[in-house]
Amino acid sequence: MELIDQGHRRISQRLNLTRVRVLGMVAAQGPVRPSVIAAELGLTASATSRHLAALEQAGQVTVEPDPSDSRTFLVRQTERGRAEVDATVQAGAAVFAEVVADWTDEDIATARMLVTRLNQAWARRGDDAASAASSGGGPRWRRTRRPARTGEGED
Repeated sequence: MELIDQGHRRISQRLNLTRVRVLGMVAAQGPVRPSVIAAELGLTASATSRHLAALEQAGQVTVEPDPSDSRTFLVRQTERGRAEVDATVQAGAAVFAEVVADWTDEDIATARMLVTRLNQAWARRGDDAASAASSGGGPRWRRTRRPARTGEGED
């Protein structure tokens, strides 16, 4: 938890981590619908809209009509957005390099292998949790509630 906390505090002073995730996804997937961004990152539609509006205002993404669905649009990364992703990756790599400067190549290789394994286990856990939720009838708020019991003998 300390690793996550320290990394988050230092990085979030410079940027909004969710916006970086949105921008990174747009960079990786090319023109993409907001609904895909929301589903992939576990965001609500309104949160996705807020982040996209801020990224568009910053000139990091553009929106264009979706030729296959007039009810939505596609989000595309701009050169400014690409530069932001590159700068973020470079800044993270520079901080990481400072943190592990006195580590051996073997230590770094071991850490990389373990972090990769941790990420894979985390992803599997997320997939398992999503499967469990979907087999349970969907979100809790959509499930039918049992009617309250009435009558004698209740506490």
